[in-house]
Amino acid sequence: MSKALPRAVRRAVLLAAGCIASALVTAPVMAQQTGDQWEVTVKMEMAGMPMNMPAHTTRVCMPKHARDESFVPHDSGDCRVTDSKRSGNTVRYRMECSGKEAMVAEGEFTFAGDSYHGTMHMTGKSGEGFDMTQSYSGRKTGECSNPVH
Repeated sequence: MSKALPRAVRRAVLLAAGCIASALVTAPVMAQQTGDQWEVTVKMEMAGMPMNMPAHTTRVCMPKHARDESFVPHDSGDCRVTDSKRSGNTVRYRMECSGKEAMVAEGEFTFAGDSYHGTMHMTGKSGEGFDMTQSYSGRKTGECSNPVH
């Protein structure tokens, strides 16, 4: 990541780019568990950037019957879902990240069978501020071992 970008913008980009990657860290295994394997693609657009970042696809092992909040892209550090509401197959949420580089994100995603798609809009005021939109989609590809909780 270029050091020319303000620290808050770098954090937002890393948060968005690594939103799903944080789920790849496996928790210590006490007993073998089975989960659902998801292939998730994330694409970001940031206001003021000369070009969009390429889409990033990763695989995530989620617990079977995972809570809706588990599908909200976030890092596990200073960010937490502060509100989420489900209406039919659509989940709307708000996420807040605290600390020196605080930011707010609002978004929604819609489930359709073994897939989902959604968008998240993130803003922050630290440094020069930033405004980013992230679109994402996922599809269940099978079962996996040792889901992330």
